[in-house]
Amino acid sequence: MRIRYENTIEDLLAFSLHFHQKSPTLRKHRLWVVICLAIMILGMTFAASEVTGDPIVFWTGVIGAAVIVVIYPRLYRRNVKRLSSRLYAEGQNRALLGPHVTELRDNGLFVATDFREGVVFWKGIERIESIPGHTFVYLSAMSALVISEHSVFEGSYQGFIEELQRRWRLAHGA
Repeated sequence: MRIRYENTIEDLLAFSLHFHQKSPTLRKHRLWVVICLAIMILGMTFAASEVTGDPIVFWTGVIGAAVIVVIYPRLYRRNVKRLSSRLYAEGQNRALLGPHVTELRDNGLFVATDFREGVVFWKGIERIESIPGHTFVYLSAMSALVISEHSVFEGSYQGFIEELQRRWRLAHGA
């Protein structure tokens, strides 16, 4: 079973955003950043309210800390997208972008572009995650093959992904 599709920068950015949202390490990091920012704001405004004797200064800090907690996730996503776009712009990414042929074989997943081809054995695939429009076949903790649903021009995306997951589960005893 095989599909043919074309990856764009937007597909690579979808992976980058997904990775940053799902990584346990990055999630902990974001939580610590938000907590530290909120504590710093509260600490500074508490000190300022003690110096000035005006409790409104502290309550302004409480509101500011709450705003940080609410808007930080959105700012983080925007920053990840902006930085990832810049990083991808540093190279041509010919092996990642453009037409792909991906085929399920007995020994693993065959992937070919105009610039690379090879088989990833079933045991070499760490995990498979899908979001609306994309499936990410993780080859390591930080890298994945990106299969974009919207750009499939040959084969059935849904059928391919279902069979891919079935074969991966068989190989991993899941």
